[in-house]
Amino acid sequence: MDEKLNILRVEESERILLRIEGRIDGYWSGILDEYLDSLLKAGDYKVGLDLTRVHYMSSMGIRILLKFTKLFKQIGGGFGITKSSEAVDDLLEMAGLKTMLAWHSPHPSTLAGVAGETTEAAGFTFSGALRAVQQPMTCRVTGDPRKLRAGGYSGSDCHHEKFGVNRYGIGLGAIGRDFEDCKSRFGEFIGLGDAVVYSPAGIPASPDFMVKTGTLIPDIELLYGILFEGEFDKTVRFNPRQAGDTINFSRLVTELFRITGYEQFAMVMVAETAGLVGLSINNTPMADDGNGQNPFTFPEVRNRVNFTSIPEFREMMTVTAGIATRSNNEDLVEFTRPLAPGSPIRQHFHTAAFSWHPFKKDNINLEETLASLFEQERILGVLHLINDNRELTGAGESDFKSGVCWIGLIHS
Repeated sequence: MDEKLNILRVEESERILLRIEGRIDGYWSGILDEYLDSLLKAGDYKVGLDLTRVHYMSSMGIRILLKFTKLFKQIGGGFGITKSSEAVDDLLEMAGLKTMLAWHSPHPSTLAGVAGETTEAAGFTFSGALRAVQQPMTCRVTGDPRKLRAGGYSGSDCHHEKFGVNRYGIGLGAIGRDFEDCKSRFGEFIGLGDAVVYSPAGIPASPDFMVKTGTLIPDIELLYGILFEGEFDKTVRFNPRQAGDTINFSRLVTELFRITGYEQFAMVMVAETAGLVGLSINNTPMADDGNGQNPFTFPEVRNRVNFTSIPEFREMMTVTAGIATRSNNEDLVEFTRPLAPGSPIRQHFHTAAFSWHPFKKDNINLEETLASLFEQERILGVLHLINDNRELTGAGESDFKSGVCWIGLIHS
């Protein structure tokens, strides 16, 4: 009797069938875990299991099946056991899990795709849908980002900002009691409704976050920021026409302007990345630090700012938030930078990187998706996205594989 685990993939008309043979024990369950994970990452959302040739399965094997039953259900996919051996049948009967782990086909409409207009550009399909809103998107800026480049910040620059449903923002902030508590930790932050995440300055790869729990409301001590509040009136999903293709951030934002026709918009995007290019500050300029030099000029930049030397967080899930404008909005000039050299579009976006996580092919809900990421996945970092076109040392810009954008029109 074969002690190994063999997996044969069979392409059926409506799903992928895995014919599994051997043992699903403490060792081989890990192999099955990796295989199923690779199917999800490849976008295969309907997977059946034929276990008629599995002669032994331990609790580790059951744990893997329960894990993927939950994951496939979350994304509206189909997953489960189509047939099983007597040994597996008896085990699942005793565990009371036979019905739960049986094959469940998704409802036909679940995987139908985003309703609305579909266009193609840059090797990607863009599917857009309008959303009815009760609260149009508004935007305001606060603080003075110029003090990041010269002069530094003091306690009078700091104020308290609460988040919650339909409230979003990016900028320079920290989670803490007050300015004195936070003065050595101010870094890039993202406010995402019921969650706030930031990168403490000087502590690389150690993001911190706060999520709504009971009466606890996420908040931030803020030096400067772009804050937007309201409901997103359009959803745009983008997917590659050929597996493995990617789209860079500047092309993506340009296509979103073409699709929406907006002059300026706020956006939250959940997407899988092929690599992020950005920066984070290493320490926040303070008015009393005796320096007063621009942290973005040489040689100060080497100590003040961490640039990604190569694209980071490859194959990870990301949440990106910010604004983009092609209007002459004077209030946003100091808070935005050109999308690319020579581009008429100005923008400011921050991205939080998470360990990889699948999301629905349709009917994806932003609040549910964010809650799932913060509850189940590890936060890896927060970056201010940039187009790093520095000669010789520049890393280029961020690339994305697929994702969903929630977009809200901001009136001038």
